[in-house]
Amino acid sequence: MKIDDLSGYPASLVNPETGLVSRRVFTDPDIHHLELTRVFARSWLFVGHESEVLRVGDYVSRVMGDDPVILARGQDGKLRVFLNACTHRGALLCRGDSGNSSGYVCPYHGWSFDNTGLLSAMADTPEAYKGRVDLGTFNLVQARVGVHAGLIFATFNDQAPSLDEYLGDARWYIDMLFARTPGGAQALGAPVRWIAQKNWKYGAVNFGADGPHALKTHGPITRKIAAGMPLEVLRDLAIEGPAIRAGNGHGCIFVDLPPGMPPWIGFHPDMVKLYEKTLNPGQLKLKSNMFNKVMTIFPNLSWVHFPIFFSPDQMPVNFFNVRVWQPTGPDRTEIWNWFFADREAPDEYKQASLQAGIRTFTAADTFDQDDAEAWAAIDAGSRGTIGRDRMSSFQMVLASHDERIADFPGPGEAYRSTYSEMSEFGILLRWRELMAAG
Repeated sequence: MKIDDLSGYPASLVNPETGLVSRRVFTDPDIHHLELTRVFARSWLFVGHESEVLRVGDYVSRVMGDDPVILARGQDGKLRVFLNACTHRGALLCRGDSGNSSGYVCPYHGWSFDNTGLLSAMADTPEAYKGRVDLGTFNLVQARVGVHAGLIFATFNDQAPSLDEYLGDARWYIDMLFARTPGGAQALGAPVRWIAQKNWKYGAVNFGADGPHALKTHGPITRKIAAGMPLEVLRDLAIEGPAIRAGNGHGCIFVDLPPGMPPWIGFHPDMVKLYEKTLNPGQLKLKSNMFNKVMTIFPNLSWVHFPIFFSPDQMPVNFFNVRVWQPTGPDRTEIWNWFFADREAPDEYKQASLQAGIRTFTAADTFDQDDAEAWAAIDAGSRGTIGRDRMSSFQMVLASHDERIADFPGPGEAYRSTYSEMSEFGILLRWRELMAAG
């Protein structure tokens, strides 16, 4: 199957009427290459957080789809995102993960650019071109940049809507975690990266979020870090938690606190006072009773927030894990993994939160080991001649369309169960829409 043959075809791979999805969506190399153009090149993509580039000259190297980029704070204090390629011959300009610099120098011919993207020096003097070349066309290629709640997004698509319009109702849920105090959130260090044998959409859909897998895939460890509660109780909580479609493919789920647990479990008491000053009543209602929140911002930004009980004689602490699913191939994903905390939180709480996250949601630890094995198994079972022509079922949506929560305190479409598959299937419906756009 060639890319030229895919006009209109990708839309048929995700069927909104039946809830069935062709496994080619996750395995076909031609579809992977097409979605880099139709999904990633058209969407707002997360490139970093303001706390990572606080000072003039700070930069981090990131990826948008399959393009390397530089997120930098220029000498004028403005945030910019540049294609990480010299405009002369295309060599990678910035080869460090992060740093502080007044500019960037090409390793091939020495062409130089300041940290606002302007060409500042070449291999020869400008006069060598005898006025026949517009040297202003050699400034670094810039993306559009938008910021919400400290999250920095970028797109090279001039036709894309504003970031506020793109995020839409999802902003309400973003603010519950990233703007719940006056100072907002901060990254607790640089992202950790690793490669997983899976299509990027498995992670995005899973965090969008997949309620049933939690206890089957993570059951024993979930019970361990949830104060030993019976799996039946945890299952009931997950079934009864809402799933939200926030528009444009964004989706999340909430799981309420188990019976008998006090409100604000895992949060630092000093932060609760700030939440009550910063958040609105609907956000406070959800947050005070929140045991778990998982969300995906389409296409590939996700996070999970969860209290950890490592010892019965210690107070639980919430970890806040943020990640990007970078599409490095139809069967390979590079996972970028951050941990966050409230900027005003005490240092000892931040350290405890970071340690809780490292012990649960990183490449070598419990939850990610479970997920990586499951996703690799899906890939193995879906890649063969017969397997790739089978359909994956998201048919719980057929029984869930009429299960809307009329009085849910947040925006978007709220459905009655994390088992409904409504929020995760919503991601694939948005993928279908963009892939069919041509």
